[in-house]
Amino acid sequence: MSSLGWSIRDVLAVVLIVVCLAFAWLISLGQNLFLYRFPDREYALEVLSQEKHGGLLGDSFLVDETASLWGPRWMWFAPHVFSSILWWNLSWVQLIKWIRAKHLWIHRWNGRIQATCMLGQIITGIGLATGSPTPGIKMLSIAYGLAMAYVLAQTIYYVRKKDIIRHKYWATKLFGYSQAIALQRVYLVGFVVVTLADDADSPYNAITPSMHLAQRNAESKEIFNDSFTMCVFTAIILTEWYQAADHDELLEYRAKEAKMKSGLPPLEQPLVR
Repeated sequence: MSSLGWSIRDVLAVVLIVVCLAFAWLISLGQNLFLYRFPDREYALEVLSQEKHGGLLGDSFLVDETASLWGPRWMWFAPHVFSSILWWNLSWVQLIKWIRAKHLWIHRWNGRIQATCMLGQIITGIGLATGSPTPGIKMLSIAYGLAMAYVLAQTIYYVRKKDIIRHKYWATKLFGYSQAIALQRVYLVGFVVVTLADDADSPYNAITPSMHLAQRNAESKEIFNDSFTMCVFTAIILTEWYQAADHDELLEYRAKEAKMKSGLPPLEQPLVR
């Protein structure tokens, strides 16, 4: 336990948030803003055209997928990036306790901005999913978007009801589930590094210049698909793990309350460890 009263769970959660923010900027936002000069589509497509002829992955599925975002899927991609910039740079402000305690107006107005941004990401994310290159990722993306929409609706519903306890519960879930987008970049980089290591036990074949284009495409598409599947799974599992501690405390309280009302002696062992 630190001097600030943080548990190991809190420390691990903060570390994960910092890692996700770093990857969201380095791999996604930073690349779109500084490498491709968002929203200059003409410049971005020119850079992608140059990448198409260089590097191990230059002529593979990954570059084609990126080019489709700046091309036929631009109407969904542009507002998606804009809302992502606001979300990733401001959403973490909602987690700071002293801002909620001393500057509630900041928390409230930033919350309205974040809810609007998340709604934009959900709508545009589902739109982008309709153009996904594989049916599995398309279905997973749409299901993920609908799940996020439900969590967002619950978050807004309870804050309007002034039920702060339940609002905090659903807002935490919303923030946790949203980390899937950054985690996809973490997994993608990790899987690509595994291929470069050329380990015999690697689940992926090493991508080499001698491979045919069809092989590089198949391998890079498998990496992309697996990274997306794992990021959604990981974000949901970690969020539920983080919130489980609060749920366990609630079960303990309700068990003790029930025993007191029934007049029975308290349990020798806790209901939930």
